[in-house]
Amino acid sequence: MSLRVLPMFCVLSLLGAWWTGCSSAEPTVAESPQVEDPSAESWPEVPFTLLSVSVVGDSLTAVVQYGGGCGSHAFFLDARGPMLKSLPPKQPLRLVHRSSGDPCRALVLDTVRHDLTPFRGTPHGTTILTLESWDPDLPYTYR
Repeated sequence: MSLRVLPMFCVLSLLGAWWTGCSSAEPTVAESPQVEDPSAESWPEVPFTLLSVSVVGDSLTAVVQYGGGCGSHAFFLDARGPMLKSLPPKQPLRLVHRSSGDPCRALVLDTVRHDLTPFRGTPHGTTILTLESWDPDLPYTYR
């Protein structure tokens, strides 16, 4: 080899050895991101505002407003205690908003829908839904 080619060969050889020595057989977080389960406690509850709520058929439809715009968000409908034995039965509920972390500050307006069939108090009839942070109560009638 000529003296001019030798330094270039050495640089390329060292660079190649360094590059292959830094690679890992294990995937990094960037190669296989872990998506957290939004129902898990690892996503904290975050505030939101209920703008409107209605019951149509077997669905609760809520228009919500919250801050964010670039992170993941999820809404869940949870029982806020056991069904009350009254006529008609009453089911306390709450809408839970969880986020994986959203640093953005946009004001987001969203419509969320949830199935109400797990909250039926009788096989046929009406259950009164008392939703936390919402007044009046919501009658849920089904057959």
